[in-house]
Amino acid sequence: MTPQPFITIHQASASYPVFVGRNLLDRVGELVRARGRVFVITSESLRDRFGDRVAQSFSLGSEIISIAEGEARKTLATAEEVITELLARGARRDATAIVVGGGMIGDTAGFAASIFLRGIDLVHVPTTLLAQVDSSIGGKLAVNHPKGKNLIGSFYPPRAVVSDTSVLDSLSPRELLSGIYEAMKGGVIRDPELFELFESNRAEVLRRDPGTIDELVRKKIRVKADIVSADEKEADLRRLLNYGHTIAHGIEAAMQYEGITHGEAVAWGMIGANAIAVRRGLLASNEEARIRKTILEYEPASLPRLDRQEILAATEHDKKNVGTARVMVFPRRIGECVVVSDVTEAEVKYGIDAVCGS
Repeated sequence: MTPQPFITIHQASASYPVFVGRNLLDRVGELVRARGRVFVITSESLRDRFGDRVAQSFSLGSEIISIAEGEARKTLATAEEVITELLARGARRDATAIVVGGGMIGDTAGFAASIFLRGIDLVHVPTTLLAQVDSSIGGKLAVNHPKGKNLIGSFYPPRAVVSDTSVLDSLSPRELLSGIYEAMKGGVIRDPELFELFESNRAEVLRRDPGTIDELVRKKIRVKADIVSADEKEADLRRLLNYGHTIAHGIEAAMQYEGITHGEAVAWGMIGANAIAVRRGLLASNEEARIRKTILEYEPASLPRLDRQEILAATEHDKKNVGTARVMVFPRRIGECVVVSDVTEAEVKYGIDAVCGS
């Protein structure tokens, strides 16, 4: 029996189901029911583990396209490689791209699907916690530019998302943690119960207790679903999802997108944003301490010595900025954040110093 979608994402341009549960990889074809030729796009390393299983779930068959992974490959050039391969295989506008992988694969291959022949059907099958709770939901797709992260992209909702939580059992501890920080972010933004799940159930989260993992995935999807359903194209409310990202993207750029996961960067970015929020009088110091304690209990990787000016320079190209003003998201309390549009360079420097040390 086909399970009901966990939740339907209602966006202005489209509505689509998100399936969440264990052992769904072998049922993607049943859940999606593609109308034309199917192209499973995945990474070279994930093909044997997950890609082949997804491809075999389509009764009429499918073809597999493998691409190299890694944040340094999240570029226009890689998206063009996907498009070139689709053209070589004779893909038409009724084709369906089934993208199997983490955030880099989902963003890059998804972006390629969104612009190939002005857009073909797209289905996300996220294989990391970070992708399941964040990047696969909401229809934002992007690749990086040397000037900054995710500066080239599109808004393109998928036909469906299929999140098989059993694949998370095979994640490395660091990959799991990357998703944990992103999910924890959702708790600070909008769901105190989600934050408390991380605060009070560290052992269960880290040992990947199935019930705990499924609950946090569902709770974080609900947070993002509520926001993107109300604001598809980041006009206002959706900016809340960028909490922690301003300084995080600066850190990633300063490290040339190597040696740190996106979730780890977000963890440090939240700490930096919170320091500014306390300085502004928006966030009580005891709430800041509670958030910082919980983040640090999950032990994000330490940052190397970084050029703080490089971090600061990267924040100038943040997509949220309007004119010369920097726009950042700050918590008032756990479960409530606000968008602030007049953040000064000095304040950003203060947040960077809070992360990098004096």
